[in-house]
Amino acid sequence: MEHKPDRLEDDACSTLRVLVVAENIALRLSGETLVPYYYLRGFANAGIETWAICHERVRDQLCEDLEPEQFDRMTFVKDRAVQRALFRIGALFAPRIADLVFNQLIAIVTQWSMRAAVRDLIERQAIDVVFQPTPIAPKSPSFVFGFGVPVVIGPMSGAMDLPAAFRDMEGAVVRAGIAMSRWLATGLHQIIPGKRYAAALIVANRQTRAALPRAIKGRIIELTESGVDLARWIPRDYLSERPPGPVRFVFCSRFVDWKGIGFLVDAFIPLARAGGHELHLVGDGELFDAIGRQIGEAGIRDAVTLHGRLPLAEYAALLRRCDVYVTPSLRECGGMAMLEAMTVGLPVVGVDWGGAAHYTTPECAILVSPSSKSALVAGLTQAMLDLAASCDRRRAMGEAARRHVIDDHMTWRAKAETVAAILRDVVAASPTARPRATRALPGVLGYRPPASTTASL
Repeated sequence: MEHKPDRLEDDACSTLRVLVVAENIALRLSGETLVPYYYLRGFANAGIETWAICHERVRDQLCEDLEPEQFDRMTFVKDRAVQRALFRIGALFAPRIADLVFNQLIAIVTQWSMRAAVRDLIERQAIDVVFQPTPIAPKSPSFVFGFGVPVVIGPMSGAMDLPAAFRDMEGAVVRAGIAMSRWLATGLHQIIPGKRYAAALIVANRQTRAALPRAIKGRIIELTESGVDLARWIPRDYLSERPPGPVRFVFCSRFVDWKGIGFLVDAFIPLARAGGHELHLVGDGELFDAIGRQIGEAGIRDAVTLHGRLPLAEYAALLRRCDVYVTPSLRECGGMAMLEAMTVGLPVVGVDWGGAAHYTTPECAILVSPSSKSALVAGLTQAMLDLAASCDRRRAMGEAARRHVIDDHMTWRAKAETVAAILRDVVAASPTARPRATRALPGVLGYRPPASTTASL
């Protein structure tokens, strides 16, 4: 474990001093590793003094991506032998079991190894509040407790099941493993009470709220977990005429069964055979080779491009060359990649389930009911055909998608401002709060400080 030499002079009337705790913080990795990165940036824009602790695997990336002053406030922890052993054992199991059981155990060990550094940073830097944005799963226990300062955890999202017609995708062993992991999580929250003792828990929706442990002592606040960076996801240019060419559909996610990529390939076969359509698949995962074989067996290699993982700049450029974003995910609580595509100005074809149902409107998305596997494939095919038939409709829905992201405050800057307001309110209500000259922030995303410390939003 390494501590950066970052002792600053304390001022009783200084700005808010926050410690961000997360296993991974990274701009160039995928999924929830982006979440704490953007909060770090957003807090800086809000004038908040911020320190952070995470795993050393992202040190080199953060050295390049963070401002030097912020990087100097990073603390990194190293892997232990037990974490490496858990990773090797988890690789022997089905991906879903590895994720729900062994990756969660690795996260628990990592959090435990951070405790001494967290306590030291709180004391040395006069930290006012600890913010733990990840892991986003509500069932994951938190070791962030007992430090003498308030703790805020979230936004969390999760506890989602497959649609009824698709639950046979998980075998009996996987279903038993999921049930066992959720049962164990209930007991772990009694032993590791970070979420029960937190001053505030932020959840994405009622489903996530219902998955929280019992006997919560703090407030519960609703705020969506996904966001976008407007500076990175520049809208495509609909004003300039594009030379006649194929209508391009794009998918970006992990190649796992519950992301629905196999159903998407099947749904695209009629469009590929009709000509004039392309499908771009971005990402990797355990199904990458199988999807390649599925494409070959269907005889549609000329119409489908398997890109693998792409650097962010290349992927953003690809999005601006595409026409429609397709997200056939069957267990997507959020949908960061979908929001990024919407910000670029692409209409969405998705499943009427989970994140796509929560974060889109009929003005910007066509959602297909997951009533059966055949109905899903047929619905995806028809939705893609409908959008391929009309450039004007694609343009109108794409422009509506970007407006929806901005108007519904789904940008990282708006989310950081909201969480900053929550942190200030939690600190002000804490009996351990030190005197300060606080700077009032306007209410954003509907958040207003509650009248009492026990109120829920």
